[in-house]
Amino acid sequence: MVPLLDAQTSCREVLELIKEQPDLPCVVIGGKEGEPYGLVMRDTFYRRLTGRFGADLYFARPVERFADMQPLIADIGADPGLLIQQALDRPESQFYDCVILTDHGQLAGVLTVLDLMIMSGLLQTGAEQRRRQTVAESFRHVTGMEESLQKVAEAANATLIECRRMKEWSLNGRSKLDEVSQSYSNVVERMNENQQQVARLIQDVDTISALTRTISELADKSNLLAMNASIEAAHAGEHGRGFQVVAAEVRSLAGQTRQLAADISGLLGSISRLAKETGALTTAGVGEITASAELLGERSRMFGELEKAVEHVEGSGETVNRLAGDTAMRAAVIRQELEKGSSFA
Repeated sequence: MVPLLDAQTSCREVLELIKEQPDLPCVVIGGKEGEPYGLVMRDTFYRRLTGRFGADLYFARPVERFADMQPLIADIGADPGLLIQQALDRPESQFYDCVILTDHGQLAGVLTVLDLMIMSGLLQTGAEQRRRQTVAESFRHVTGMEESLQKVAEAANATLIECRRMKEWSLNGRSKLDEVSQSYSNVVERMNENQQQVARLIQDVDTISALTRTISELADKSNLLAMNASIEAAHAGEHGRGFQVVAAEVRSLAGQTRQLAADISGLLGSISRLAKETGALTTAGVGEITASAELLGERSRMFGELEKAVEHVEGSGETVNRLAGDTAMRAAVIRQELEKGSSFA
């Protein structure tokens, strides 16, 4: 704290005040409302008034004649760094002058150059502490980042391994499906051929059945002719006896032929029924196998899509692995630089 004097205070009074208070660095000139606007530094004032003719020349004059009317005035709540910068930017003639502090426009005190230096040292100490704290926090963050990136790289590498295994399984699965699908196609082809053979068999059976009916009709006609021949041989008496024997054999042969034709017709009917059932089953089997083949084709396409997805994931995993590794290396370099630039390293 320093005195706030009226501008008309005499230099003698100011000199006596300075002598009474040896530690007083300066006095401040202020208005009636207590607002400061001028500064008189102790050393400068004392040298001028204690000279050979100082008393005769200056004692009766007002102190305002010796005051710096443009001192550095700052509010007590001003930023310390900005205030120090303003003090350093002053002309050399005012470099060692005090800085006037105000509180709501009223004098709150002054700061000497020593005060400014102490304040600057405190600011530098605080800045250094904050710098060290920032470096320490950055070191911890970078270390954690480096560890996290290493874990990301390890996870990406594990993903690459799993993707390659999945890709191998997909290729094997697709190959097996293609083999099964080809087998199904071969089975369908053979079954279609069997179906065609069954259809031809049914046609052949129908043809044989028609021939068998014809044979049966011929046997009936032969039987009728043999019967007529027997009757005519009986009328011929002794002369037709041999022909009658032949007619009897013909009738027997016709009966056997008719019986064989009937047996053949029965067997052909069974064969035709079985052939038709076989054709129906073959048709149903072809439909089921065709549906299964289509399903296999769809699964094969799905495996193809899976392969594409795995390749995409594999590419992304490689990119993540590379980027994570590069970033981890950069983080390690930053950590080493922080270790070099910090006092805790």
